Amino acid sequence: MLVRTLTAIIALLALPAAAAAGPRQLAIFQDDALLVERGPAVRVSTLDEIAGLGVDVVKVQLRWDFAAPSGAQKPDGFDGSEPAQYPGFGVYDDVLAAAKARGMQVLFTLSPPAPSWATRGRRGSYEAVDRPSAREFGRFAEAAARRFPGVDIWSLWNEPSLAKFLFPQSRGGVPYAPHLYRQLVRAGVAGLRRGGSGGDAILFGELQPIGAKRCCFAKANLQPIRFIREMFCLDAAYRPFRGRAARVRDCDRYRKLTGLDGFAYHPYTRPGGPDLVEPSRDDATIRSLERVTAALDRARARGRIGGRRQSLWITEFGFQSRPPDPFSGSPLAKVPDYMALSELWIARRNRRVRSYSQYTMNDVPIVNGDYGTWQSGLRFADGRPKSGVYAMYRLPLFVRLLGPGAIEVHGAARPGGAGAVVQVQQRGRRGGWKPLGDPIGVRNVRGYFMQRLRIGHAARREYRIASAGFRSPAVDPVARFR
Repeated sequence: MLVRTLTAIIALLALPAAAAAGPRQLAIFQDDALLVERGPAVRVSTLDEIAGLGVDVVKVQLRWDFAAPSGAQKPDGFDGSEPAQYPGFGVYDDVLAAAKARGMQVLFTLSPPAPSWATRGRRGSYEAVDRPSAREFGRFAEAAARRFPGVDIWSLWNEPSLAKFLFPQSRGGVPYAPHLYRQLVRAGVAGLRRGGSGGDAILFGELQPIGAKRCCFAKANLQPIRFIREMFCLDAAYRPFRGRAARVRDCDRYRKLTGLDGFAYHPYTRPGGPDLVEPSRDDATIRSLERVTAALDRARARGRIGGRRQSLWITEFGFQSRPPDPFSGSPLAKVPDYMALSELWIARRNRRVRSYSQYTMNDVPIVNGDYGTWQSGLRFADGRPKSGVYAMYRLPLFVRLLGPGAIEVHGAARPGGAGAVVQVQQRGRRGGWKPLGDPIGVRNVRGYFMQRLRIGHAARREYRIASAGFRSPAVDPVARFR
């Protein structure tokens, strides 16, 4: 057994010292509070900062209700396809121009809530997301495409599997939101194309990773894999619905979805991190991305969606931390390791994954003990960098233990990209940091690299990387995942 193990290690080390991974995985960054809501000065400083972190794509939620005229009744003479009819578009002009000036691409998500006049809801907490008009949404998409020709990527809606963003989730015990969302997607694609977005990527989905196990109530949140099946009018065995089951879902005359370039997803984990098993196989955190792609592939095989196999875009992700959130946060000391594991070992190695996202820069302030806000920032709400978290985003590092005398280093010099120089460092239980191996010249345009190195007592050491005057947090080698 020992001989076979040593032989396997020698074979691994015989490969080239550095492997240049493909340049596909884009770095997306989102913080609407800082980029949209806090004014020009905060917007500019935030964009400068994230550009300096090597971000490729700035994501912003283009909120329908914020952009459009308000009121319970549609204004007289209002033409939803005309950009000039949307008084709130101006701030998004500024975000787009400032991001492009710094060399970053822009992703606009056409996002809820909807203006009251475009929904069928009565007044109440779900009024702005209750059965929004697909026709008006398509016109909104057309106006946005006409107004913002510099946008590179569009995405349709936000977390339609949550009742707070699309209501109702079910009617009479039958899932309803997936079929309403299908109408919104059709209208959104058509509107974007009418508006001239022919060369832009269009994403759909934006689903959250865990839902209710059963969908019996209007406010229940649907599980993502079930949502995908229902959206494509497929039952639990991926067979098309027939008879009454098809009619009550508006599936009896299903038409293939076309014009879509990728599936957007929010693969958040529970506080226990990426290694924690989901409640059911219809849930999918970042550890189970293959469940999402498998569902999309089975729908494609059934002729429910056109084009090539859908790429998977992680468009919203992060780890809520404890502190400040004592209920939903992961222990702050563990968050850097969770980040590196997720980006470098899970997402980066999945050929279907097109992007990786950080949401947000700053935590949302906790007011009057309300922990229902979001706490996945690289910094606390007061602007202080979270220990290890900010540094791990800038220089992510994951070290895999190959055996007693070998490691595999996965990292990214994100700000430097191709041409950056990275030095791996190590230290034992005694003594200071020492270089390990020669400096690595990064060839990947996104800054990613992998290096295999020999070192005695590999499991007893900790590691970090240094590049351009910055250092990653120190990490221990990981023997296995899952």
